[in-house]
Amino acid sequence: MRKVVSIMLFMSVFFTMFAAVGQAAEVVPKLYLNGQLLKSDVNPQIIDQFTVVPVRTISEGLGYQIEWDNATKTVTVNNGTDVIQLILNDSVAKVNDQLVQMDTAASIVKGTTLVPLRFIGEQFGLKFEWKATEKEVHMFEEPEEPAGWITQVSFDGVSSLTVNYDGVVKANKPIYLDNPKRIVFDFPDTTYSANLSSQFLNGQVETPVTENPLLQTYRYSLFTNAPSVARLVLLVSEDTGFVMTENVGEIRLDLMPTSEIPVDPDAPVEEPEQVTPPVTEPADDGIFEIVIDAGHGGKDPGATSVLKTTEKQFNLSVALKIKALLDKEKKLKGHLTRSDDTFIELADRAKFANALKADLFISIHSNAIDKTSVSGTETYYSRADSKPFADIIHKHMLVGTGLKDRSVRQANYKVLRETTMPAVLLEAGYLTNATDAKALVSEAVQNRIASEVVAGIKEYLKIK
Repeated sequence: MRKVVSIMLFMSVFFTMFAAVGQAAEVVPKLYLNGQLLKSDVNPQIIDQFTVVPVRTISEGLGYQIEWDNATKTVTVNNGTDVIQLILNDSVAKVNDQLVQMDTAASIVKGTTLVPLRFIGEQFGLKFEWKATEKEVHMFEEPEEPAGWITQVSFDGVSSLTVNYDGVVKANKPIYLDNPKRIVFDFPDTTYSANLSSQFLNGQVETPVTENPLLQTYRYSLFTNAPSVARLVLLVSEDTGFVMTENVGEIRLDLMPTSEIPVDPDAPVEEPEQVTPPVTEPADDGIFEIVIDAGHGGKDPGATSVLKTTEKQFNLSVALKIKALLDKEKKLKGHLTRSDDTFIELADRAKFANALKADLFISIHSNAIDKTSVSGTETYYSRADSKPFADIIHKHMLVGTGLKDRSVRQANYKVLRETTMPAVLLEAGYLTNATDAKALVSEAVQNRIASEVVAGIKEYLKIK
């Protein structure tokens, strides 16, 4: 029970008005607690010109325990933290062993204990509203102080939306709505800073996003005040998904096509049926064509590292290193889907490899997830005939990264599904994990990854 240091001037005015109503004895005011009508066999009354109310009705409405000791004529109210004792016909109450003077003594009417309304307000931490026209008394519990305050919501114009905050802020599981497609995030026990609240228009801030394939509009508001719940709504394209990353004082939503959302690292790995690897023969000139796909690029940065680097940087750096090593091989020829910071649609990457009639397709990526403890290297394939290649390349990737083995996994990624040759997608490590991020930014580790990828290609193609 929160103690109120002093009663507002409003309450003094309220009690005077309530007393006048009681003296008129025409209409008995109704009592409401947190919007709910309180029903009791005994109505509020005026005793010694002070308003008294049934303590059991209000206590039970608040969920407090209340007991009556007939031997001592004492009512005890307990909420698990504080204890109030009221003795019949005594104007002094005991609150946690402290004596508190009441306006008038506790009394019993029709077996119901009545205590001064002012005392109830002070000890139960209630606010009051007197509705004169309706002759209603509304009592409200003071809302708890929120655990966190959102201080800023920003979008980088490309794919990352960031929520900055003070205190403790956690998002509930997102809600997905259609027509139009929306992703809704609720943040319980959270409100907005005074500076951000001052920007609200009609109770919210709405920001349109132009010429973006992922996000059309985002808006945020205070969804409920008691309890305090902040809400963020993203109006997105049909094919938009996200990865959430939580850091101290920041929640970042990295938007991306649903086909690029990383597979849940905790999902069980299913072992497919064993298949015979397809026979891969080089072209008439005896050279195998290898497509190296640096994931993301241009306006699509991919995931963001805890070191503030972007996934697209790592992907391109490793792809260029692999290409340089392939150029030194007599029986291998490397082709890049992008050789600079360029955005390329997923479908165009697959079309490039298919038009080239490539022998192998390798897409370079690095992972991200909101669980910063997740670490390790994963290799993905889509069709069963790509599994043997995935097994071999994954074995070499583990040597290259030096990170935890998170196994070979099957996923329906677009670039794997729509290519016609054995194809794999390499998730070198988790940029949201400090150890992985530090390793992947290392030039030595990148060179080792490139070397092992080429070694895996040669092993699969049986090139000495």
